[in-house]
Amino acid sequence: MWGLIRQRRLLERATDILALIGFTGLVAICLVTMYDGLARYSGLPRVYGLRDFGEVIFAVLIACCFPIGLLRNQNIAITFLGNGMARRFGQKPTQVLNLLAAILTLAAFVIITWSMVDRAAGLDDRTTRTGVMFVSPWVWGATAILCIAVLIQVWVFIARIAEIRSNESIVEDLGGAETGIEMEDLPNRPDTPDAGDDRRP
Repeated sequence: MWGLIRQRRLLERATDILALIGFTGLVAICLVTMYDGLARYSGLPRVYGLRDFGEVIFAVLIACCFPIGLLRNQNIAITFLGNGMARRFGQKPTQVLNLLAAILTLAAFVIITWSMVDRAAGLDDRTTRTGVMFVSPWVWGATAILCIAVLIQVWVFIARIAEIRSNESIVEDLGGAETGIEMEDLPNRPDTPDAGDDRRP
């Protein structure tokens, strides 16, 4: 189990770098697009080939964010079924449901990646609309990143099995729908008088 935790930390560092590249690229594209829009009406030089570049680069930049999301389970997670069963049966039902979710997510990404491979293989020397850039290298780049995401999800699947066997948490669950805050955990606020209630003598 400690080996998986160590692997998770190494994978987090690598996927953090990949996500940072994707985020930085998206910000750069947004800034260049904003400049190009202002230049259109202010007489400044336009960015040549921006539309063509945007057509091919967005898929790569967005794909860069998938591996870290899969590793940290940063998605919308509906956990009421597992939480309800945990009150009676402990954490085992939640762990089994997490394993099922990992299998379904892995299957979905395998299908998406295979579709991207098939798409990239059929592009040959096709270019963007104005013929500025070749499309195939960028699609292959996005496909390679999706293959990394599939490998990450395979690791999550193995980690979920290890969680069931060891009954300890390995995957860092950061699902968007789960706050981890229960009503009884909130501090009690002292009663305060109404705004119109003057208790001064």
